[in-house]
Amino acid sequence: MTPDERRRALIDATRPLLLEYGTSITTRQIAECADVAEGTIFRAFGTKQDLIDAVVEDCMAPEPVVAAIDAIPAEFDLEDTVTWVIKALSTRIQQIRLLMSALSEPHPHKNPRKPPHGDFHRPVDQAIARVLARFDDQLAVGTPTACWVVSAMAFAAEMPMMDRPDDGEPRNLARLILHGIAAPITLEASC
Repeated sequence: MTPDERRRALIDATRPLLLEYGTSITTRQIAECADVAEGTIFRAFGTKQDLIDAVVEDCMAPEPVVAAIDAIPAEFDLEDTVTWVIKALSTRIQQIRLLMSALSEPHPHKNPRKPPHGDFHRPVDQAIARVLARFDDQLAVGTPTACWVVSAMAFAAEMPMMDRPDDGEPRNLARLILHGIAAPITLEASC
């Protein structure tokens, strides 16, 4: 295994353990899950906290979301495209929220370290802008505003304190973004 492959295997093995046990996981648990010797963790990352930080960085990396957005088929219409974007954002938001929740457990003997935050939003917004640019002629606002609305609504829909009357169905959220809450205005034919 190359050093990068070993680091990837340790990150992948640690993530579900963090979700289940929080930061009380042991390097022994991680080593067993990754099927490596415990010393491998320290050679690859230095400390358990460095490995936890790497898991957080990996979870917050924009590349999987950008790849999902870039994979939107070109033949999709605007509603299908926005629905796909919302699904990609919602999936990542849920993953980040679960991990942050697992990391925020109180630790009576430790000073909690703030998790590292990479630059997630810029590449994701750029990916959203690329796919929405296909529909510039159908947007009532500029692409930057459209990107902001889609991202903000996807984020808001994933907040645990928000009641979601439609269970957060991405298609319904896409329709709300695209058509608002008002019923279509029908004009009566004049005589």
